[in-house]
Amino acid sequence: MSLESTLLGGVFNFDNFAKYKWCNELNYPSVTVEYDVCFSDSNPGLLKCDLLYSKKNKTYKKYPVLVNIHGGGWLIGDKKNSKGFCLQIADDGVFVMNINYGLPPKYRFPYQIQTHFEAFKWLEENADNYNLDLNNVFVSGDSAGAHMSAVVAACQCSPEYAEALGVRPTSIKLKGAMLYCGLYDLNKWYGLTMNNVPIVRSMVQELLGVKDVKQSPFFKYLSPLPYINEKMPRTFLVSGAVDVMTRGEEKKMENQLKKHGVDYVTYRGKGLPNSFHDFMLLAFTIEARKCLKASSAFIRETVAMDSANMDSFNIVKKANLA
Repeated sequence: MSLESTLLGGVFNFDNFAKYKWCNELNYPSVTVEYDVCFSDSNPGLLKCDLLYSKKNKTYKKYPVLVNIHGGGWLIGDKKNSKGFCLQIADDGVFVMNINYGLPPKYRFPYQIQTHFEAFKWLEENADNYNLDLNNVFVSGDSAGAHMSAVVAACQCSPEYAEALGVRPTSIKLKGAMLYCGLYDLNKWYGLTMNNVPIVRSMVQELLGVKDVKQSPFFKYLSPLPYINEKMPRTFLVSGAVDVMTRGEEKKMENQLKKHGVDYVTYRGKGLPNSFHDFMLLAFTIEARKCLKASSAFIRETVAMDSANMDSFNIVKKANLA
């Protein structure tokens, strides 16, 4: 890895260590956690997930499913850093599959996207064992995980995009995408070319494995925005008032959703100072709890939009998510 990437990875690692340490203190006795479950034999040492679900929660007859993709600038990170987030979503009656994936330099884009779809394959094969509702599957991610969640959702929009990334589609059609503090336009950042922004430049160079990223055959597929259309699932789009890492990116995604008539809900963390990048991962803070409450409400409302479920749920109006 380059010096830039090494230094950046060190910052991310310290940040994730702090979040994991604090979020480990959260206590949800009703939530069962199965750690390090292998979800693909293609790389069993790497492709593991934590499964979180509440046996006591009677919110749903079958569990809606949330596949969560952790962040870390595509360079570092681990599913454990999303533990506090996943615990609170699971406590509300959702089956959470919190996955790991391959990181550079050993694994380059789009390997990560291919393995995310292997997680969906695992859900297909294990739905009966866990009483899962495969008609209500959501994907979520923070930071780089939000970018990859958007790429996964865009693969549903465009079979050509999925084919270009080497994705093997499954029968699962996403019901919702939950995007937290993500980068969605990898060609620009703060209106500057990527090569002029060292942080983004370094991360993308490592992700693609080349110094001149435009020479990579996958560079044009990094940004999901051009591939999003009316087939995009209902979207929960989160940003933070003092998030300097991804400022303006949520507007780019929002404009694309509007353009294609996709139903979406926005949530902007406003609490100071705790509405920074990935603020929802510090799950014990007031601002994070507000966001996670709105996240659970988004899932409930989206599930309830199916006419077969209308009598089973209390629909939460968008105004309550603001």
